[in-house]
Amino acid sequence: MYPWRKPELFKPLIKSLNRFHIWIYEKYDGRFIGQYNGLPFCLMKVKGRRTGNIITIALLTIPHGDDYILVASQGGAKTNPLWYYNLKENPEIEMQVFSDIFKMRAIELSNDEKNDLWPTIIEAYPGYENYQKVTNRNIPVFICKKI
Repeated sequence: MYPWRKPELFKPLIKSLNRFHIWIYEKYDGRFIGQYNGLPFCLMKVKGRRTGNIITIALLTIPHGDDYILVASQGGAKTNPLWYYNLKENPEIEMQVFSDIFKMRAIELSNDEKNDLWPTIIEAYPGYENYQKVTNRNIPVFICKKI
């Protein structure tokens, strides 16, 4: 059973771990807990759609040429992560990958574009295939391009 099936039990823990991850990442430029299975984590700074505040989120990202791929899997949860809606409304973001900081524009891929890129995504992180299997939603994928 995935813990997010009972989010009321795990939400405070996940929130605390995310804050700790961000703090360590910023303090050490991603040298500690900056990657997983060879893929870098990034810190994405996006404007909140309701508050207008800048929100920082630690996410696994997949380098793709000069671009980066973000997968809004939320571990196969029934709903999209909240950052998905912020990114849809405010696609211009700041992304930190290790010590490099980029201004980027996030573009949600169409179903055809996602299907073309899905084998690359699964090769990079096979867990995304499992996440897609346990949810009925079509997991959104973004390509982030430097601006």
